Amino acid sequence: MKTKIIKNKRLQDLLKRLKQEDKNTCLFYSRQKEGWRKIFAMNPKEKFSYKISKKDFEKDVTKFIEKETNKKRKIFGFFSYDIGYKIHKIKNVAKDDLALPDVFLLSFEEWVEEEKNNIKIHYKNESFKKEIEDILERKIIAKNTSQKSENFKAEQSREDYNKAYFLTKNHIKEGDIYQLNLTHRLHAKTKTPSNEIFQKIIKNNEVGFLAYIKNENFEILSASPERFVKIKGNRIETSPIKGTRPRGKTKSEDLKLKNELKKNKKEEAELNMITDLLRNDLGKFCKIGSVKVEEKRAIKKYSNVWHTLSRISGEIDDKTNPIKGLISMLPGGSITGCPKKRAIEIIDQIEPTTRGIYTGIIGQITAENDMDFNIAIRTIIRKGEDLYLQVGGGIVADSKNKDEFEETLHKAKSFMQIL
Repeated sequence: MKTKIIKNKRLQDLLKRLKQEDKNTCLFYSRQKEGWRKIFAMNPKEKFSYKISKKDFEKDVTKFIEKETNKKRKIFGFFSYDIGYKIHKIKNVAKDDLALPDVFLLSFEEWVEEEKNNIKIHYKNESFKKEIEDILERKIIAKNTSQKSENFKAEQSREDYNKAYFLTKNHIKEGDIYQLNLTHRLHAKTKTPSNEIFQKIIKNNEVGFLAYIKNENFEILSASPERFVKIKGNRIETSPIKGTRPRGKTKSEDLKLKNELKKNKKEEAELNMITDLLRNDLGKFCKIGSVKVEEKRAIKKYSNVWHTLSRISGEIDDKTNPIKGLISMLPGGSITGCPKKRAIEIIDQIEPTTRGIYTGIIGQITAENDMDFNIAIRTIIRKGEDLYLQVGGGIVADSKNKDEFEETLHKAKSFMQIL
């Protein structure tokens, strides 16, 4: 593998110059130290696009990943929330109207990485290096400001959301579940190119997990604050987020909202439930006694909200394949509920459409088989001129209807006016 450093250039310089015909491109970005490495890749060597129907889908996924990592290739892509139906043996009734793949992975043997204010091209063939250099030479086309967009609006009426909310509360009252993550979908229309939209998303979201994935039939634009799983060697770490307050307009209001979140017993109970759920998930394939809660309830600052999170780690058992371990944890406990299987069943009954990539996981797998995946929240799915953005929040016994609905909109604030 050869490398070439281009000084005073960043991955966003490539992003700005992408054209509609540049298919199967990936940009993984971070605005925080503990987030992803900043990597751009295009022209994949192999593509794995899979709609799950067979029993042995784990075997097919594992075979693809092992084949590609053995060739020292990087893999980028996603696993959808809907895999959970197969894993937990649930027959879904919600409509799969967007019809995205359940697993979508692209493998690359050449890529570009950002280091400080420079970019480094990792290449085997001179043609790839030249292609990247040519993109950087392209002129940026002036934006067509006359193009009108229809901004995000809820597909579900407030009345229908309330109905789903009170059905959830009733399930909690009856003891079916302790907590459930209830979501609803927003829709927008635009002709603005996705690379322009993603530039704004990067600017407006100070998070560790920003991803842009472009395929022939769909595009994914994501800005998630939540790491699902990081695997390095045999060490695994997960960081569930539960608990949200908006950021204040002044310093004193900001501090007040932070302290309000810190003292809120309902938010604390919710995070404790999900922390226990994920400890159990890790315990299924980690060495006995290795699973530990590293941070119990850390408060973290983001562009538009305060969040509380836990950090849990473990050592993967030598007999377990890390890929199978990762799949066994799907979907994440923080975006389903507790107990997980019953929560997924209820979500399927009260949400009108399946979630697809939303609340699935997006991430990267290195040539050494290390993995880093986020929970795909704050994520736009684009098909043609249609954009879909789903938002939600955890419901427990103490939840208030008005608070929960407004919280979903606070989380989407950085996306709501992006068009």
